[in-house]
Amino acid sequence: MSTELRNVPECEAQNELTQTRFWGGKDRLACIQITQRKPRGPEVELADSFFNHIQLTKHQAKMLAVELMLFAEGREVEEFVEDFSDDDANFG
Repeated sequence: MSTELRNVPECEAQNELTQTRFWGGKDRLACIQITQRKPRGPEVELADSFFNHIQLTKHQAKMLAVELMLFAEGREVEEFVEDFSDDDANFG
């Protein structure tokens, strides 16, 4: 069984985001699915091509919410990736 929750406010038409709460099983418990309609075009043939969606557990939703708030406030944390190029490997 699932429950439709309110749409995300101020996201309309093509950018509409819908929320559905559902039971993810005994391991995942209550989960949420966020769905967004894809722009339509002549190349769309399959039903899966109409929507983007993501399914999250409560823990994942909480962690994502923190990262999204940081992004919205301009305080996102950039991933630091070391670049070990061949030039760095030669010490002398």
